[in-house]
Amino acid sequence: MSHDDPKTLTLLFEECARRFSGHTALEFEGEALSYGELNRRANRLAHHLRDTGGVRPDDRVAILVRHPPDVIVAMLAALKAGGAYVPLDPDNPPAVTQRIVEAVAPRAMVIESSAAAGAMFFDGELFVLDVMGGALDTPDSDPEPVAAPSDLAYVVYTSGSTGTPKGVAVEHRAIVNTVTWRNSYYGFGPEDVTLAIPRPSFDSAVADTFCALTSGVRLLLPRRDRITDRRYLTGLMEDRGVTHFLITPMLYKRLLEGMEAQRVTSLRCVTIAGEWFTAGLTQEHFLRLPQVRLYNEYGPSENAVCSTVHRLAATDERVLIGKPIEHTEAFVLDEDGAPVGPGGLGELHLAGAGLARGYLGDPELTAERFFTPSSPPAAGKRVYRTGDIVRQHENGDLEFIERRDGQVKIRGRRVELGHVAQVLSQDVAVGHVHVMRHATDTETPLLIAFVQGATARDVDRLRAMAQENLPEYMVPSAIIPVDTVPLTGHGKVDGTALVALYADTVGQGAAGPEPTTAAEAALLEIWQELFAPLHIGLDDDFLDLGGDSLSVMDLLSRVEARIGVQLDVSDPYTDRTIRSLALNIENRQNDKVGTK
Repeated sequence: MSHDDPKTLTLLFEECARRFSGHTALEFEGEALSYGELNRRANRLAHHLRDTGGVRPDDRVAILVRHPPDVIVAMLAALKAGGAYVPLDPDNPPAVTQRIVEAVAPRAMVIESSAAAGAMFFDGELFVLDVMGGALDTPDSDPEPVAAPSDLAYVVYTSGSTGTPKGVAVEHRAIVNTVTWRNSYYGFGPEDVTLAIPRPSFDSAVADTFCALTSGVRLLLPRRDRITDRRYLTGLMEDRGVTHFLITPMLYKRLLEGMEAQRVTSLRCVTIAGEWFTAGLTQEHFLRLPQVRLYNEYGPSENAVCSTVHRLAATDERVLIGKPIEHTEAFVLDEDGAPVGPGGLGELHLAGAGLARGYLGDPELTAERFFTPSSPPAAGKRVYRTGDIVRQHENGDLEFIERRDGQVKIRGRRVELGHVAQVLSQDVAVGHVHVMRHATDTETPLLIAFVQGATARDVDRLRAMAQENLPEYMVPSAIIPVDTVPLTGHGKVDGTALVALYADTVGQGAAGPEPTTAAEAALLEIWQELFAPLHIGLDDDFLDLGGDSLSVMDLLSRVEARIGVQLDVSDPYTDRTIRSLALNIENRQNDKVGTK
């Protein structure tokens, strides 16, 4: 390849770093790193990975790092060494990390000391960045480019139906197509500030990060432990001049409640991605931020993050996923592979420059999902079968309708229900597991597992097993023993009966003690809203009811609105019942009175 024609992420970044050497590339908690210094730090680690670690094109470098700027340094270093980076989530249980590392077989791992437990089982080249980074004496010049556009750039892991995470392997040329298109479409440049909300292990973070670092944008990195703290995030937007961010709809719904147009004056556009949402969110956005453009991006990991886009309007009655991005084709096909006309429903198939190489180490699944049809309209083209049922409108816009399999979205992350069921099925007491996604009144879906063969005495053990072997967002909110899974007259699982069973089991709350204070009464009302249709008692555990980080955002905003007290994000995790949280609130109220 001609290295004067930047068709790898590495070369795109290096070109940008030369052009904007003195501009700020990263900002985190008052720490600013220029493009020039970021490039030099990444170069020193890249030389070590290549010369000492032996990293070559298509070799994987696993990254298990918490400190946000160091995550970026490690990602760039892996690419500059010629390899592909694999972002791991330090908050995952060690067993989850171990399975991914075993599957990815990395040439090297870059970790930090606080996450060392996740690398205990790795016997290859290990670099502890916060301990060894300062002692590197390798050159800080750009390493000689060795990766070609057809080499791997990164591997991201998603839930797998067999219980084993599947690694989506993406080449440079695929992600470069997405990054190049996004930079042009949004007009990103050195005057912009992107607030990096997606977790590094989430595929949206790939586009978010590299669009910034290849266009001269300042990438503002938030603290990961405060990513659901509305006041913290809106404060960053106001204080640091944020112009753009990408976010899942469930998080944006909660964040939007604290945003005011007169305070986020620099914000010019918001991109929603990760899961389906309703027109209600669109309308709320334009009600609060009428001058801020709103976009909906759709795309599986298997097509380099983004496949279609639609600019939303305040008058939209439905949410569309839009039209394909540059060098991407979309085909809506029926079960026989024939094209579906406008207005009809069919499965979306994607083709073009963004397609992934496939699933790492799984040629059978790759051949099943990536194939070359022999008949029109996609004859002779390599396509990816998305599993998404869509409707194509007369003007070519696409509308997402539903999934055709057991895959769901939880907080913007893909979850195969079979993956969760398989983990629980490993327990000797369990015969059969049915996992369902339960929509709630707060629009935060829950995962509920119904297990045959287990008893109430087994639930704590099963929950512990799930917590040890699944990422936090895949752990069921409730595990309910059943004699049998109820069926309809047509022999299908009776979802209505299961929801009723969930409500009866988790909300045992026959009449319990009445609230004795105003704070308890207000909290009881809020919890009943958050966890409807469950019956709530004063001593019910917030987490056992299904509370999560998004529920915490809802809880804090309602407490502030109705009681006038600002709780910390950590409070619902430490004061997990209505009684204890009410005492926390009353103490804060008393402290406030005492300081007057």
